[in-house]
Amino acid sequence: MKIEKWVQDSAGRLDAVVLLDAGEKPSTVQVLEFVDRQAGAEKIWLLGRATLQRKENRVLVRTCVLPAMELPQLEGRTAEYRLKPPTDAQVEQQLQALARTRVETSEDEKPARAGDLATLDFDAVLEDGTRFSGSMGRDGRYHLAVGEELPEGVWQAVVGKKAGDGFQCRVQLPYTYEDKRAAGKNAVYIGWVKKIVHQRMPELNDTFAQSFGQENMSALRAIIRDSFLEQEAREARRIISQRMLHALSDETIVELPQLAVELEAEYQWRQLENRLEKSGISLESHLCRLHKTREKLDASIRVHEAEDMKLRAVFLAVARQEGLTVSDAETEAAARAATRGLAGAQIDRMQLRQRLCVEKGMRYVTERMALKPAKISIT
Repeated sequence: MKIEKWVQDSAGRLDAVVLLDAGEKPSTVQVLEFVDRQAGAEKIWLLGRATLQRKENRVLVRTCVLPAMELPQLEGRTAEYRLKPPTDAQVEQQLQALARTRVETSEDEKPARAGDLATLDFDAVLEDGTRFSGSMGRDGRYHLAVGEELPEGVWQAVVGKKAGDGFQCRVQLPYTYEDKRAAGKNAVYIGWVKKIVHQRMPELNDTFAQSFGQENMSALRAIIRDSFLEQEAREARRIISQRMLHALSDETIVELPQLAVELEAEYQWRQLENRLEKSGISLESHLCRLHKTREKLDASIRVHEAEDMKLRAVFLAVARQEGLTVSDAETEAAARAATRGLAGAQIDRMQLRQRLCVEKGMRYVTERMALKPAKISIT
């Protein structure tokens, strides 16, 4: 393959005419990768997706070039974020989570208690005799506690039973039950307790704290509070950074190639139609559920893709301005990661390289932001 010529118009459209060698029949992915490499060698920055038209020994690849733009100031962008210390309830919740990692287990002849693990066989039917999803269990291990897999009335019926005992109960399944046909209906469970594993939570005292390397419970609670604030600060910085990146994009005046938005919108339509087909859902049903016509959905897709394309263009421009490039090795590593476990999968390296360049542009700006916490408020 070789590039016979590049043709660019004033609207940002770029045509690459690829001349094939005799007998050469490259795949679409191979042609796109070749064009992407050649564009990089020519210092041409591509934007968005591409279409291919094959005719005899030539392939016309139509895509877009990254437009020229004047970027705002990239360095020294500042913002404050606010943190709230954890409540006592949140600290205690974390202590309970730590305690569950130190649970002591035992097996004996004592009856089951709330919090124990029980191995059960059971069968269940609705009052009209209908079976439902989750109505049969064999050698299942269940935690006898609120919010676990078994409906509350079922695990409560097991509490007080010993290994070898039977149990029977009538319960109302929750309205949030996974099988919507059974949600909110009454069901009858008949089962047998095969094994009980008692669980004993440790006491929350200084000995417990020392098992985590802390002198006493006060020190452990302080560590939990610090960890909570660190985690909250990381999340706050992530959110603020994303907002500032979008703000930088909003400040930038860009005249996007219309073709780039159209190709991306067409791609998103194809993806949507493929997902619906795999799910056995018609487009008409999907539109009805969204309360939209095809025209309205198309318009919203195009608005979204225009916003996304502008964000992509701005941070590709940052990468271009700052000389941030993506090597072949980086692209290959990302391609391997994206297709790991997918035998025979191919990936559009043109799109992949653009995404990696965008990420580098975003990272460049983020690393130069001055983000600092405001004074912590006390509740």
